[in-house]
This record gives sequence, C-alpha cells and structure tokens, in this order.
Amino acid sequence: MKSKIEQYKNYLINQAKSNNTISSYVSDLNHFFTLHDEISRDSIIRYKEDINGLSSSSINRKLSAIKSFNEFLLMLGLIDSIKIIKRDFIKIQSGGNPTNITELQVSDFLDKVSNKYSLHRDRNIAIVFLIAHTGIRREEITNLKIRNLDIEKGELKLIGKGDKERTVLLNDIAINVIKDYLKIREKYKFANSQYIFLSERSKKLDKSTINYIFNSYGNCKVGVHSLRHNWATSTQEQGILTLPELQDQLGHSSISTSGKYTHARKENIKKKINNLRIGL
Repeated sequence: MKSKIEQYKNYLINQAKSNNTISSYVSDLNHFFTLHDEISRDSIIRYKEDINGLSSSSINRKLSAIKSFNEFLLMLGLIDSIKIIKRDFIKIQSGGNPTNITELQVSDFLDKVSNKYSLHRDRNIAIVFLIAHTGIRREEITNLKIRNLDIEKGELKLIGKGDKERTVLLNDIAINVIKDYLKIREKYKFANSQYIFLSERSKKLDKSTINYIFNSYGNCKVGVHSLRHNWATSTQEQGILTLPELQDQLGHSSISTSGKYTHARKENIKKKINNLRIGL
C-alpha cells in the first residue's frame, strides 16, 4: 500500500493541494493502514472505534483523508466502490466566529512590536502590521516577491492556497510600514533577492522565523492566524467590507467560510450573557 500512498501523494501535488493538506492526509492514511489492511465497510467501522477518543474534527479529518484516497483508488480501478458513507462523519455544530483575541489585546501587541528594540525592528514591524492590516497568511508572507508589490497602487499580488493568485489591497498603515522597511532592506546581505522579506542567512524568510518573531514579543495569544481572524472580524464589525469583498481579500474558495466572521466574537457574546438577569 505504501507505493499507492506515494502515488496518491503525487496526485495531490498535481491537484495543487496545499503542503499542509498533503502532509496531514498522508499521515492519516499511514495511521489507518498501520491498523487495517484494506478500505472496507468493516475496517471503517472498526477504525472509528480505534479513534473514538479523538475530537470530532480530528475524526472527520481522518475520514476525509480515507475517503479521498478511496476515490483515488476507485479512479484507478483498484476498488469497486466508495466505502465511506455520509453517516460515518460526525455532525458538528458551527463553532461561530473563530476570533479568540480582543481588539485591546491586538492593540497592546502592536504597541509592543512598535516600541521594542530589535535588530530587525523595521522588518518585524512591517511583517506584523502587514498581517494585522491585510489578514494574509504566514506562508503568503514568506512568498511575497518584490515584483508583486505595487506601492503606488497599494496592491500586493500573491499566491495563496491551491496556487490561486489574488490581489490584496493595502491601507495607508500597511503601505507606510513596508516603505520604512524597504529603506533599510538594501543593507541586508541578500538584498538582491526576489523576495520582500529577508533574513541575514537566507534570500527568503522561513515560516519558523515568522513564529519566532511573534513569540519574541511574549504574547502567546496573538499569533499570525489570530491576527488574520481579528482582521477579518474587524472588517465586519466596523462595516468596512461586504462579505464577497472579504472573501476576495482572504482568498477563500467558499463565501460560507468567510461568513463565520459575521458572527459576534465569543468574547462579546460572553459580555452580553454576563449582563443577563433572570428572576433577580
């Protein structure tokens, strides 16, 4: 089965699936086949018992990986039908808005980034403020190229999930921090690199360096993904973008994915619930 999983991995690569998706699907398949020899109704039922202790979302992800591989085997004529059926998956109530940080926490974090001394202060400010004011992903930051930046128009062209190109619009704050960084970028060892953000050791910033930058400010709650969530939620709370506009800026394939940001933050719901008085 290992050869078929490797063949399936190449198939996913050709389908322009993200590296994270490919990695998790292959890992889930390897886990399944350490416990079972084949995909069948019986093995699926027994596997659900094997992973019963996991969260519903983790179970559904593993089943999705098996179903996708099942479909691949069916396409090759190596299996006669789809063995996973709809009722195998666990129905999960919408988790609502995924934003788990407050505007005050974001404001405090950005103040720290602005004021703390760092050898790469201007670069770090540009990275953090760009994420905070556009909601772009960590991997998209590392892949930004000079040729895709139009400062005059305030636009960034980038390649997102599934190798989909989109244009992200920049506000004045994002433009200014990028300008400040570009003034000192020429002093970097690899200033001739095609990538916007550099390190002293490489022509391209690694994703782990982005994590290190965020962790260096001592606030584990505010990360790349939480800033992305906060930006998306803030555009809805302040009536800045329509839902289709938000979908375009975030690079979501489905508008329903963007729609979760129209729900109130959990923190705001808690405040309202705390003000509720019944029978008192």
